[in-house]
Amino acid sequence: MSRLKRKAQLTLALLIPLLLSACFGIKIIDDVKDPEPYFDEAYSEIDRIHKQHPNREGIPSRIHLMFYDCADRDLVMLELPLSLIEGSLDLCLEETEEDWRFDFEDRFDFDWSEIKDVRQLGMGLLVEVDSEEGKILIWLD
Repeated sequence: MSRLKRKAQLTLALLIPLLLSACFGIKIIDDVKDPEPYFDEAYSEIDRIHKQHPNREGIPSRIHLMFYDCADRDLVMLELPLSLIEGSLDLCLEETEEDWRFDFEDRFDFDWSEIKDVRQLGMGLLVEVDSEEGKILIWLD
């Protein structure tokens, strides 16, 4: 099977479940002059999660990402089930090793399972970045 055909099949395999399910959400808002009200709402949700799970107990099922780009003034909000992320990571790793004939973990001195098993981190905030270029929030619930 040609590389192009295999990549097309992989892309379809990843997109079809997304298109056929209502278990994810993406929202892109253009020309946002003040993203703070959106981030305030996200912080309120994260605070609620932290109050319900003060020691990060619980097994999260969704990952949320909020990203604001100051230069373009675009705000992106994404919510995905963790099972979709885990499945996609597995597929991508298999394709990478098969197509490029190398072991990802050996080549990059990196344990793939550290990223893949994000559920072990528990409920709540994962990443917060605030810089002159933009702002990023990533959390689990």
